[in-house]
Amino acid sequence: MKKIWLLFLVSALFSCGNSIETKKENTARESEVDRKIALEVLNDYVASCNALEDPEKWVSTNPLLTADFKSAYQKMIKDAREEDPELGLGFDPIFNAQDYPDKGFTIASGKSSDDSVVVLEGIDMKMTVKVRLKAVNGKWLVDGAGVIRMDDK
Repeated sequence: MKKIWLLFLVSALFSCGNSIETKKENTARESEVDRKIALEVLNDYVASCNALEDPEKWVSTNPLLTADFKSAYQKMIKDAREEDPELGLGFDPIFNAQDYPDKGFTIASGKSSDDSVVVLEGIDMKMTVKVRLKAVNGKWLVDGAGVIRMDDK
């Protein structure tokens, strides 16, 4: 019986050690901002715009956007339509512009002062867009872009 308890105790200790190591690895991964997510999201948005898809639907169904981003976007669009039903906002809040680079974006060579903010630059147009990323449940998601949720932090 003592051998069984000893075996149980040793196995419990080893499994706790592995759990601690796994938590350390996850924390390290979460601390490294995945800048490629910003690029993937904005280039997917460009493709959606090029295909003349509904931007509101794109935002509401995109799993790489935080819930806060989605609500801020929807509120901004709703408020603009109430204020001016004909024109609405008058520009794209994700790009913070009326036009956008048809060929998409690349990650700008410099880093911003905030590691969670990625600066993207247009491929075929002189334009930059800042994108804020946030770790949510171990995954990096877009939490701000253009004029959406970029000055409230």
